[in-house]
Amino acid sequence: DPDQLLGQGEQLGITCALIPADTPGLILGKRHDPMGVPFYNSPIAGENVVISVDHIIGGVEQAGQGWKMLMQSLAAGRGISFPATCTGIAKFVSRITGDYAVIRKQFGLSVGRFEGVMEPLARIGGLTYLLEAARVYTCAAVDAGERPSVVSAIAKYQFTERSRQLVNDGMDILGGAGICRGPRNLLANIYTAIPIPITVEGANILTRTLMIFGQGIIRCHPYLYDEIIALENRDTIALDQLLWQHVGWTIRNGLRASWLSLSRAAFVRTPGNAIAKPYYQRLMWASALFAFLADLSLITLGSDLKRKEAITGRFADILAWLYLGSATLRRYEAEGCLESDRPLFDWAMQSAFYEIHQALTGLLQNLPTWISVLAPLLLPFGALNAIGQPPSDVLSTQVAQLLQTPGAVRDRLTQGIYLPTHPEESLGRLEQAHQAVWQAESTWKRLKAAIKAQQIPAGSPQQVIQAALAAGLLTQEAAQQLQMAEKLRIAAIQVDAFTLEEYQHNGTILGQPSHVKSVRT
Repeated sequence: DPDQLLGQGEQLGITCALIPADTPGLILGKRHDPMGVPFYNSPIAGENVVISVDHIIGGVEQAGQGWKMLMQSLAAGRGISFPATCTGIAKFVSRITGDYAVIRKQFGLSVGRFEGVMEPLARIGGLTYLLEAARVYTCAAVDAGERPSVVSAIAKYQFTERSRQLVNDGMDILGGAGICRGPRNLLANIYTAIPIPITVEGANILTRTLMIFGQGIIRCHPYLYDEIIALENRDTIALDQLLWQHVGWTIRNGLRASWLSLSRAAFVRTPGNAIAKPYYQRLMWASALFAFLADLSLITLGSDLKRKEAITGRFADILAWLYLGSATLRRYEAEGCLESDRPLFDWAMQSAFYEIHQALTGLLQNLPTWISVLAPLLLPFGALNAIGQPPSDVLSTQVAQLLQTPGAVRDRLTQGIYLPTHPEESLGRLEQAHQAVWQAESTWKRLKAAIKAQQIPAGSPQQVIQAALAAGLLTQEAAQQLQMAEKLRIAAIQVDAFTLEEYQHNGTILGQPSHVKSVRT
């Protein structure tokens, strides 16, 4: 405002305006193509565009308040849209991989019974439980009228990263069915689109290394913001009082962190039943370590901390997993501490603490030397006193089995997504085959025992069914059930195939756009 017409100085800052599309000089009409997904990002240009002051969002008094508007909008949107989208993806992947791991067989066994497949299945199931917990927890804050900027930054980063991990795991489990594009493929388009939420509304690298800890340390610290205000106002008395309070608070935090580490927080009074209480205690232990190390980093590095992005990224990881762990605890208790959900809950909590431990270890190895000297006090006995260990293979197997087993736990884990029943829809075909194969499983076990006892010869499924029928080991009804299950299973694991003309028309050769009709090789 060079003429200061608004009476607020020349430099008002960023201003948000809603500009009619037919404004003279405005140039519209082009579209970006983000990963082939119809996600309308559009370049807007203009020449000599004149708009009315009435187009300022909120009126003249909101001129210069654009940055605040953008941040508040991000805080609400990131807390709703990304958690909803990514949790939906997680539930979708859970359902697909749970189905496929049962119906896809290798060496006569469902692939979901192999430990190599159970490992990613456990990640999918455990993280889906965690993401739904954090989604509801975050939305509750937005519903209450809060604009949780730090929490929404955590949600944006963690939800999009975890969904990327889940989709990658899903693609690994589906194998060839995941990479052959076509109407039957349920993951290829999601896999292609995953970089979009990673990138938009603050790229994840930026969000992790600058926004989460950088915003949080000022907004959430009990003294730091007031100290900055006192400095700006040159209020030496207030600054002196705040500094001494800050020093005392840091010393108390350090003593508390050391005691909690030595005792593994065993004597801390917390809420929760016998299952939840140890997790609450470890949350308090980890939060005390986080607070003390954050203060030491501020004292040591000062303004240089903002350039130590590997350090701030690790602090962001600790804070994020503290939040995700808290949300998971809340879900488990709010849903009545269901014993059937216990493997999912334990897997999620143990993974959260393992991530926290990894970040803490990285901090102590890379902070200034004199802070690293404190490591024996903060994490005494080293690996023997770790805050978290990765979930055991036994626990991961339990989670993987829940993901494959029809029932209330699986339905509750994937609640809220569209589950078609028609076999012409890809997921409906998978669901139908999964149900049929699962119902036939006990009969197949009996026939395999008969083969082992040499009552009937080994062979293809159809040969085994006919031999068992002839030997009187199967009724006609049971044989028909097995044949139908096998028919549905084979139909569900098929992948799309095209003629050369269809393949070229679809534009799938060498990534050519759809209008390319032929390719010279």
